[in-house]
Amino acid sequence: MSDSARTVSMRRPLLALLALAFPLTSAGCLAAAAGAGAGGLYFTTRGVGQVVEGNVEQLTGATRKAFTDLGVTYKGQKDADDGKTREVYGAIEDHDVTVDLEPRTDVATRVEVSVKTSAVTWDKDMARKILEEIQSNSQD
Repeated sequence: MSDSARTVSMRRPLLALLALAFPLTSAGCLAAAAGAGAGGLYFTTRGVGQVVEGNVEQLTGATRKAFTDLGVTYKGQKDADDGKTREVYGAIEDHDVTVDLEPRTDVATRVEVSVKTSAVTWDKDMARKILEEIQSNSQD
């Protein structure tokens, strides 16, 4: 067998594997993109996020109500990007709560919640609970 024939025969299994793997990875990317676009819950390094139906103003109200419902003390809010995005601050026990609101469309907003428990740790379970309450309140 010549060197070129040996090289081609050695590459066939690799090419076959790549051919099988590509549809799987691209399908996974499409599924992830579809989930994110459809408002699927996702985790960040510090909390959770989701695209929720409603504009920033509506979801600010839903956040304030969620804070009240869950015993989170409202600490204030800060607008950025000429008022297009907003951070809402609160505290529960000795944990700092931050809700970031950023419009994705005219009728949908990315909501990310973090609950800081120390300089380097976050409570993702509590963040998820707050996000679920915000989403529930946005449908009222």
